[in-house]
Amino acid sequence: MNMRVRDHILNDFKPLSTGERVADIMLAMEELKCSHLPVLHEGAYLGLISEDDLLDIQNDQDSLEKHLKVIKPYKVQADTHIYEAIQVIGEGNLTCLPVIDGQGQYIGYVSPQELMWDLGRQVSYAERGGVVVLRLPVRDYHISQIAQIVESEDALILGLQLRSHANDFINVALKINQQDLSRIVKAFERYQYEVVELYHESLFDDTASDRYEGLMKYLNI
Repeated sequence: MNMRVRDHILNDFKPLSTGERVADIMLAMEELKCSHLPVLHEGAYLGLISEDDLLDIQNDQDSLEKHLKVIKPYKVQADTHIYEAIQVIGEGNLTCLPVIDGQGQYIGYVSPQELMWDLGRQVSYAERGGVVVLRLPVRDYHISQIAQIVESEDALILGLQLRSHANDFINVALKINQQDLSRIVKAFERYQYEVVELYHESLFDDTASDRYEGLMKYLNI
């Protein structure tokens, strides 16, 4: 997978200008099914306008130029890594993220949905398996030991994600190439690892297997 924003830029709608009316922008958002749109002024990128901010404007016949203070400066450059772009999207809860070039000129946007689809097509996410989430102090995080425990049970780690937790703890989510993680969980527990979440097929009976498959597809992991 291409891991730079430049390889995922879309240009399927025209950015807004500051002279457009609030009512027209709301209509465009409804048609595009997008709650955020980029705004340009004389060709230069100003920022991102959100549907929530537009709803707070009393007169929807006003031009956007009268309400520039509600525009947010969300953007990334074309050579940004997509993980950084995803972080910005998450922080702003964005439905699109504008992309600029080295001179600050708007060149398109990236779609959160498209990025997730692309990530989901990676081998580490598409291959069948299970997910185990560990919680541990940051000082005790050693990927070599975690990998050794998994490999000792004849399994492989296909993907790994870290998320900070309160009081200097982290959650470590592991995608593993086995659908029954019972032995691996017991191995982690023998090494005093705290297992806080578990998604694997042996948790479910035959009548629930379809729900399990649906869950794994929904998680894209």
